[in-house]
Amino acid sequence: MASDQLNRKKVKFVIVDSGAFIKNAPIDRIGENIYTIKEVLSEVIDKNTRDRLQVLPYEILFQEPNNEAIHRVTEFSKKTGDYRSLSAVDLRLIALTYQLEKEQNGDAHIKTEPTRKTNWINARNPLGKVTDIAGFYLDTKQNHETVDKDEEKNLDAPENDSIQNERLEQGDVLSEKYIEPVSSEEEESDNDENGENNNENDREDGDDDDDDEGWITPENIGSLKQKIEPEKIEPVNVTVGCLTSDFAMQNVLIQMGLNVLSVDGLLIKQAKSYVLRCSACMKICTVLTKMFCPSCGNKTLKRISMTVKDDGSIQYHFSSRRLLNCRGLKYSLPLPQGGKHSNNPILFEDQRLPQQRASKKALQRLNVFDENYVAGQSPFRIHDLTSRAAQLGIIGQEVKPWNRKNPNEGVRRFSKKKR
Repeated sequence: MASDQLNRKKVKFVIVDSGAFIKNAPIDRIGENIYTIKEVLSEVIDKNTRDRLQVLPYEILFQEPNNEAIHRVTEFSKKTGDYRSLSAVDLRLIALTYQLEKEQNGDAHIKTEPTRKTNWINARNPLGKVTDIAGFYLDTKQNHETVDKDEEKNLDAPENDSIQNERLEQGDVLSEKYIEPVSSEEEESDNDENGENNNENDREDGDDDDDDEGWITPENIGSLKQKIEPEKIEPVNVTVGCLTSDFAMQNVLIQMGLNVLSVDGLLIKQAKSYVLRCSACMKICTVLTKMFCPSCGNKTLKRISMTVKDDGSIQYHFSSRRLLNCRGLKYSLPLPQGGKHSNNPILFEDQRLPQQRASKKALQRLNVFDENYVAGQSPFRIHDLTSRAAQLGIIGQEVKPWNRKNPNEGVRRFSKKKR
């Protein structure tokens, strides 16, 4: 029934990216007219996909976008910050989508400026009780009865669902109304009556907090897949759409007001991906391969999830409880070494690194034009055993010596006890 519905609601013009061909998407069931550019087919390099492209059951139409559409899309991508993540082929595909959308439905609904609305959402619920904070201690000898009674009258803790959906701006602090007061008399009575049973009750409460939704069963696997779906999708009822799996393209298309299709042929309303947020300068970096912040240069990048809604607004989901990794900060750095095969820690992005190349003698075994070259596994082949590179065993990327072990982890020492 779902396939019949998709056949009835085919998209008239579908602009296809190389990801759709690689994932073997049923493009003929999604759209009537399949458009792309010739450079997309050149991006496909695997043999299986190339063999499928030779025997496609539908026709691919090649069309180049005009200069006006390319200029419009390029300027818009610079404003959204995705210009560096987009290739020339990606920009031309977005421009082709813009051109066909303008020809079919006009450009009145297409945005010229990206939406600047940004929301910061806390990924976890705030603590319900003050005593839940790690390291918190409440002196039971002091009399907090009068203060607690006044606070119980004025302060009501909201439900967890409302707290979870509360949007926190950057640098905000939770209000005191979210903190549930604790009575000192109740604590004293619990300590006197229960005694050692408090630890067991705490363990039972911790077990009760873990709901059954964490277990994956054959009954709930379908609903869990819908919850973790990276995009919010809806049935297709559009004229022009771009079928792509690239997040940078989806971000620009959604913010411009153009239609984005998934591999299954459904309309994507929200695009969700990950970005890097610097905890030092609070800037956002969209290149996930970065190790150092492009703005301040510190190694304080933390990955957070980002959601782009259909109106172009951006939401960043972060957890204020997740601390940075402090591994390697316990001991001082080793002294810098010189030479062709030095092992120095990487402290900044443009640091000069040794090339770690093999010796010239070792490279002679690969020179087929050498007069002493012997093909095959011969005992007379040249083997480098005396050079510095051969002694170090430079084969690919090695683990740095200061990262092999964690100095903060516990170590079992097998030593005889003193009698």
